[in-house]
Amino acid sequence: MVAAYVLSLTFAIVFGLTAATNRRAATVLLPFLDVLQSVPIFGFFPAALLFFVATFHGHPAGLEIAVVFLIFTSMAWNMAYGVYESVITIPRDLEVAGQSLGLTGWLRFRRLLFPSMIPKLVYNSMLSWSNGWYFLVASEVFTAFGETHTRPGLGAFIAEAGIAADMGAIALGLGALAAVVLALDALAWRPLSLWSERFRIESTSREALRVPGPYERFRWLPRFPGIRANAIGRLRPLAQAWERASLRLERGYVGHPAVVRTVRRADMIMFLAIVGIVVVAGLAGIAGLVARGLPADASRIPGAVLVSFGRLSLAYVVALAWTVPMAAWIGRDARAARVMTPVLEVFASLPATALLPAILAFSIAVASFAGLVEDLAALLIGLFAMQWYLLFNLIAGVRTIPGDLEEAARAFGLRGRTYWRRVLLPALAPSLVTGSITAWGAGWNATIVSEYVPYGGVVYDADGLGAILARATFATPPDPEMVLLSVLAMIAVVLSLNKLVWRPLYRRVATLYRMEVQ
Repeated sequence: MVAAYVLSLTFAIVFGLTAATNRRAATVLLPFLDVLQSVPIFGFFPAALLFFVATFHGHPAGLEIAVVFLIFTSMAWNMAYGVYESVITIPRDLEVAGQSLGLTGWLRFRRLLFPSMIPKLVYNSMLSWSNGWYFLVASEVFTAFGETHTRPGLGAFIAEAGIAADMGAIALGLGALAAVVLALDALAWRPLSLWSERFRIESTSREALRVPGPYERFRWLPRFPGIRANAIGRLRPLAQAWERASLRLERGYVGHPAVVRTVRRADMIMFLAIVGIVVVAGLAGIAGLVARGLPADASRIPGAVLVSFGRLSLAYVVALAWTVPMAAWIGRDARAARVMTPVLEVFASLPATALLPAILAFSIAVASFAGLVEDLAALLIGLFAMQWYLLFNLIAGVRTIPGDLEEAARAFGLRGRTYWRRVLLPALAPSLVTGSITAWGAGWNATIVSEYVPYGGVVYDADGLGAILARATFATPPDPEMVLLSVLAMIAVVLSLNKLVWRPLYRRVATLYRMEVQ
């Protein structure tokens, strides 16, 4: 998880920053990111096997790298979108001020671009980490090309318990997962979220929302001031060395523009070459498929796409209905944030396999008389996959509303519906679109989990594209033609939705509702 997060953080900063600051690169990078987030995690299994497992000849090191790669595919895209949104919504007057002060290159990144990313990066990191736990079950036990590969870990433990319907083992794994999530919230995410308050865009000084951390709650423990002072003294030279190295890097960046341009061009050429290889390989696979003729089950894909799209649309509406008011409450109330944030992180981290007993029991109790058990279970699992992307992005949007805007709203007596219409919803618009893009990508990813549910030796499958893809993946032998067609259909749907709906809407809200410091 840590290795996948470090890779995701690096990828998100480089990818999101390049797309936000280079229009030509954005025309290639953003559609490429749409394609990546639309490929379900099972779609990456052949790549993981081909590049990592086969390369290392089945050695455990190759399997571990494959698991890290699969978890990376569930973390990186959301963080990259968060970086992109943060950079393109920087107020114009801050950009102008940076130019007048001579901020260029590395210094501009350190003093303007990176600080603007921090609030979104922190909240999206919390979400991506939770999503990594969600897909850990699928990453540590994966099947492709008729082979099943397992690595020891909490995800594999929960997966095996779910297949065996061992409620005691599921509860044990779930308890361990909840303990890890709560510990990380207390020791990492909560302090980071408070630290990110320093980087909110404000035109007036305002005391940041302060939530007592675990250090204060356990003030009765020994503080060891001597050890702390010694550690701080030893770390201070490292901080000073970093500052000096940053200044030297900035001088080198400014003094050798030709080298910088050459490195950028080489990087872009390598990226385009990799994309070209992937595109050529995909086209070759499609050409071979067309030459051999489409399989008989291919005619079911259009109808399955419509069924899955309708199910995800309903899940999206349900998610919006509760995440918007919940985000407004948590983002504006420090006490609510202190109590609800760790609870929501725990629920967001629960993998689908751990939730199956409760979801199936509820679906059987509610919908068995109508024969809709599989459909209701698929809807609920899809809802669990989509709602957290909306919630955490919306919370980050509420927390970035400037304090002077809130004070102006109170001074003008804006309350209730008027406050929501004039202040809150416009301020949330960019975060809502970002959350919607990633939520729909996650929803399509989750269809293969939600529409094909093996539990207790019984498979509960609902009609839809995810069920077709799952059957083709887990068949003996697997059906690579149907896997390819299902993944291509999923990519086409996500790309069309992003191109026709979310991208135009994103450009509009980023222009109309960006925060400006006048």
